Amino acid sequence: MATTSSKEVTDGKHHSLRGIFFIILGSFSFSTMFLLVKVMSQMNTFTLVFYRSIVQIGICLVDLYKKRVNPLGPDCGSVRFYLVLRAGFGAAAVIAWFYGIQNLPLPDAVTLQFTTPPFAAVFAVCLVGEHWKALDMIGAIVCLMGVALIAHPTWLFGNAVAEDAVLVTDGTDSNTMMKAVAVLVTEAGAAMAGIAYVCVRKIGDRADAVVMVFYYGVISLPMTALGSKMLLGTWNVLGDYEQFSLLDYFLLLLVGFAGYGGQWFTNLGLQQETAATATLATSTQIVWTFIFEILFLHEEIDVWSLSGTALILGFMMVVGVIKLIESDKNTKIIDTDEEKGLLLEPSREDEGYGAAITLQSQGSNSF
Repeated sequence: MATTSSKEVTDGKHHSLRGIFFIILGSFSFSTMFLLVKVMSQMNTFTLVFYRSIVQIGICLVDLYKKRVNPLGPDCGSVRFYLVLRAGFGAAAVIAWFYGIQNLPLPDAVTLQFTTPPFAAVFAVCLVGEHWKALDMIGAIVCLMGVALIAHPTWLFGNAVAEDAVLVTDGTDSNTMMKAVAVLVTEAGAAMAGIAYVCVRKIGDRADAVVMVFYYGVISLPMTALGSKMLLGTWNVLGDYEQFSLLDYFLLLLVGFAGYGGQWFTNLGLQQETAATATLATSTQIVWTFIFEILFLHEEIDVWSLSGTALILGFMMVVGVIKLIESDKNTKIIDTDEEKGLLLEPSREDEGYGAAITLQSQGSNSF
């Protein structure tokens, strides 16, 4: 066995900086996708998700062909069942999130997506038998408080918010109602993503990450058509494609590539960095969306939303630091002699809120 020298440890630290860079680049790609969805708000949600799925199916097939991996995954009934289940809940989550992005200020919508971990922790307790920990309870309370601040319903915050809504909507409170609906839909998406993450834990490493994304794309196609029929009264998810300009087609293509790029860069970063550090780096998605908001969208963001965002983001960073400290404690050099030097990998046994955040930080498990 080769010696684990101090030089190798130093090189490893330098190597991890590249990992952090790739993860931040992945967060930038995801945030770019969210910005494009916001810019294309004139298209209905089902049409956007449909075209994104088409692009991702094409990219996945090329990637799987190069890897010589069966797109259907391993020949195991239970694995394929969870792949389909994960894809179904993942597709529903993306549809809900895209709706939220189109109807809420971009930072609000993206912040609400980061409330998935407490949902995942609850479902893991109910469906997988994991233990409910103190961190899970604190995470659920903090996220609930953050959501309440972002939504700031009048029944909780009083007439001051209602008066603001009247000024914005010229005598009606429809703006407040629309925001409340969008918040509820986005949170429903976070809950469904929580179930999808539990399915990922059941699958484990028995299926390639690209296979999961491929299943998502395939299952999304009928789900968008069914959702469009149920909610919009039409099976047409192609939109008014005859009226689409070249710019529209380019932006739709870019949505798919940005989503896949986010997954690819984040996965590349995770190959060079621990999931604990990835948790912190992934949080830059919220920072990117605020930058895009200031530079391109110029939507009004009130102090309540800023407070809710700070609360949720702050707690995610605290969890990330806790996981990072635990990871460092579990990483030991057990022998430095020339024949037995070995750097132990960080422990991967994790449950609850921390495990859910780890999954959310992994681009390979994003939708």
